[in-house]
Amino acid sequence: MMPGLGTVVNVAAILAGGCLGILLKKGISERFKNIIFQAMGAAILMIGLSGAMSGILKLNDKGGLETQYVLIMILSLVLGGVIGEALRLDRLFDRAGEGMRRLFSKNGKGNGNDVGSGFANCTILYCAGAMAIVGAVQDGLMSDPTMLIAKGMIDGITSVLFATVYGVGVPLSAVSVGLYQGLITLLAVFIKPWLTETVVIQMSLVGSIVLMLLAFNLWDMKKFNVANLIPAAFMPLFFSLIQKLWS
Repeated sequence: MMPGLGTVVNVAAILAGGCLGILLKKGISERFKNIIFQAMGAAILMIGLSGAMSGILKLNDKGGLETQYVLIMILSLVLGGVIGEALRLDRLFDRAGEGMRRLFSKNGKGNGNDVGSGFANCTILYCAGAMAIVGAVQDGLMSDPTMLIAKGMIDGITSVLFATVYGVGVPLSAVSVGLYQGLITLLAVFIKPWLTETVVIQMSLVGSIVLMLLAFNLWDMKKFNVANLIPAAFMPLFFSLIQKLWS
């Protein structure tokens, strides 16, 4: 299969789910929205937790479990977070959301504030997790869109819910997802020799931890600045390149 198919399916699922959610916008009561948010938060937490556990745990010679890549995980999260904070990625999302708010408020197409918030929040949600990164890498390296298709199903369901609240901002976030995952897939094709299985596992581990934070945001328990942590998932690749150049 041609690389990039997974991203195409993912984008189509977000668009379809977002459009369906817009049609249902006035038909879902607040209490049903709350329980769906809770359920999706639980699902995202478990997806992130399972990805993190599968990356950080391994079987030893005695058949027991031991940890691996702990130092890489810590360095990636800290340095990636510092880079994201220095670049103020959160402000990029804020500016994009503000642009959407102004555009749709000016054109009179619904609540501009909801549109901007939906665009920014859903872009972070769909791009921050391990499935977006590792799935795009697999699509580029092995032309295997399986993970991105599975992600598309999850994103499609989630976009139905978010569109009932945010409206047009949700399907608009599909543009960001297409650009983000498409660039990762293209990058994977060109840097294939350096994307070893170990590096991909490490990227998945860090990305899964970042994904877990989104669950707490959905539950309103604690607001994490997930946008500024997105670079953390790419730090294992950076460390691997530095190591190869050094050696």
